[in-house]
Amino acid sequence: MTFKTSIVLIALALSCFSQSATAQGNLVVNGGFDTDASGWVITNIYVPYGGGYHSTFGDPPGSILLYNPNFGFSIPFPTASQEINSLTPGVLYVVSGDYRGGGKNVTDNSFGVALDGDFLFETAAPADFFSWHSFSFDYTATSTSALLSLEAQINGTDDSYTIDNISMEAVPEPTSFWLIGSGGIVSATFLSNRRKGLTIHDFEN
Repeated sequence: MTFKTSIVLIALALSCFSQSATAQGNLVVNGGFDTDASGWVITNIYVPYGGGYHSTFGDPPGSILLYNPNFGFSIPFPTASQEINSLTPGVLYVVSGDYRGGGKNVTDNSFGVALDGDFLFETAAPADFFSWHSFSFDYTATSTSALLSLEAQINGTDDSYTIDNISMEAVPEPTSFWLIGSGGIVSATFLSNRRKGLTIHDFEN
């Protein structure tokens, strides 16, 4: 195989990887809440007391306040949920986002993120109520879709939370990193040899 052929093959592989990564990206629709809460199902939110979408107080600019002052064990938790599609079974994804809230010194976990009803992230109320915090966890898809839910006031607590910048993206496979590294090595070698006055034809068998 000639040097020229190697460059072409690696370029094609990198192109396929780039197109695949671009096609995936963030699978969450409107995870930034920049202008509204479209794409999300908001349940058990008490709007008159400020629950629901806010055009400000985001990180930045918009956000969702998960709040219900009438919380009790007989009603569901304030929740923002979305059906995530285009998942590939067996592929590893990273779910991440920002949150702030709590502030009532409750030791039980009061905020959680679930996929198909299974909480994969839970946290107790942070002491700094007005500061933003980040969450991130891995999830291996078992189906082509999954219900992503962010819930406040869980475990019988009364802590409300604001959420923003919700994301779910596939983790690149090791082969993808190998392709990127190989492309970089070939490019560096080619540029180095050009500086020495050599051409591609000097590398042909």
